[in-house]
Amino acid sequence: MDRSPTKINFIWHMHQPAYKSLEKGYYLLPWVRLHGVKDYYGMAKMIDKFEATRVTFNYSGVLLEQLLDYTHNNATDIYEILTLKDAAHLTQDEREFVIDRFFAINFERHIRTNPRYLQLYHKKLSPKFQFSVQDIRDLQAIFNMCWFHPYSIKADKNLHSLIGKRKNYTEEDKQYVINAQREILKEIIPLYRRLIESKKIEMTVSPYYHPILPLVYDTDIIKDMPYLKRPPERFYAPEDCAWQLNKSREIYSKLFGQGLKGSWPSEGSVSEAAAELYAKTGFDWIAADEEILFKSLVTDYVPLDMIKGQRHLIYSPYNFRGVNILFRDRNFADMMSFTYQGWEDPVFAATDLLEHFKRTHNYMKELLKERVITIAMDGENAWEYYQDNGVDFLETIYSLLEKSTLLQTDTPAHFLPHLRSKNLDRLSPGSWINGDFAVWIGNDKNNHYWDLMHRIQVILQKANVDPKSMEEAKDYFYLLEGSDWYWWNTFEDKTGEFKNIFYDYVAQVFKALGRKLPVFAKP
Repeated sequence: MDRSPTKINFIWHMHQPAYKSLEKGYYLLPWVRLHGVKDYYGMAKMIDKFEATRVTFNYSGVLLEQLLDYTHNNATDIYEILTLKDAAHLTQDEREFVIDRFFAINFERHIRTNPRYLQLYHKKLSPKFQFSVQDIRDLQAIFNMCWFHPYSIKADKNLHSLIGKRKNYTEEDKQYVINAQREILKEIIPLYRRLIESKKIEMTVSPYYHPILPLVYDTDIIKDMPYLKRPPERFYAPEDCAWQLNKSREIYSKLFGQGLKGSWPSEGSVSEAAAELYAKTGFDWIAADEEILFKSLVTDYVPLDMIKGQRHLIYSPYNFRGVNILFRDRNFADMMSFTYQGWEDPVFAATDLLEHFKRTHNYMKELLKERVITIAMDGENAWEYYQDNGVDFLETIYSLLEKSTLLQTDTPAHFLPHLRSKNLDRLSPGSWINGDFAVWIGNDKNNHYWDLMHRIQVILQKANVDPKSMEEAKDYFYLLEGSDWYWWNTFEDKTGEFKNIFYDYVAQVFKALGRKLPVFAKP
């Protein structure tokens, strides 16, 4: 049996939905800017420190477009606008917004550890709190400074000094902080281009607006999930799925040229029809959750529980009707996403993870000639829960892997041509959450959205407008297919902003068609 190293295939997924208010002309939420400064930049910059580490970064098309909007069109968001506004001149509503929203950061890692931030937090909780102008100014500055990656703080002496100042920030200090963020945003795309050219990373894309492709293709896909209630009317739009994939290919080509091979489907969601569409639109590989593979291998004679006991099955690539599929190890992804963040010694946590990798290698080496451990996970949200944004943890992992003779990081575009994929006869539909689509369909609130989408689709099909207006209306419609609106319809959207943005774009569809907004399309 081959004793070559087991490949470690990291897929870091980055995604933010479209946050822009078309009426106001700015973004209602700041997460593209802030995660750009902290994670999209920092996660890629880290790869520069290592000679032999190879990882994959996956972006949704709409996230790439929004990054361009910030850097090329000087787009802004309401959080940035209110940061730059003189604290003494904020209206009462603006003051309340800052006090309410500028604590939206991990409490343990950023608020509890900063005496001034913690003081302001307790003041907010006080029944009779009263923020002074200086309190507001400090809050504006501190919140934004929490979103710098440790590499950026180390490289910028002025920024390092500002963070060390702790309190009594000035309007000039705030301006410096925002200017520093803007400069980092400008570096992101060129950094990824350079890493692609040096073959240190592979870049891949999710469908453009991050839709759950199997549901957009046909909501009747849930007919074999009897615990999910089906929408009143079937939504069926295969041509929209093709648009979403081709649109992401288009922006990838615009930013990075040729060479796009793979995709982490939105929320790891797959179906047989969606997988076939990936193959038809030129994708060589996609990734999915281990639960999908286990369910796909069930037969009348081999039950699910028996298959789940054969974990070596997930460490081989498969081919389904022309597209390769890599199935992620959910345990490893969850350990990195949720478990190790609570360990106070990040080096020990990273060492523990490496030992798990080694045990998996030793278990598989006699069973499989070709072995790939795929870890596909959110590449942005996990790290604010770690010390120093996960720098020590990730650097230790990469360093240990570079020294290992048993394990080797690699990217699918590089290793798949040299591996033999097993044939997969069927592909069970589902996502990375419980192997089904329950987060995005099946409850009354989300089924209302799908029914609304069906009604709008019928109107679009019958509309008699000029091609430019139809193209505009359809683009808004494609945006409404994005997964986030349905996700936050299932989970608690405390501010209601996702619902507001969704219905704002619903209104834009009808505006583009030159039609009055019908009652059924109002929130």
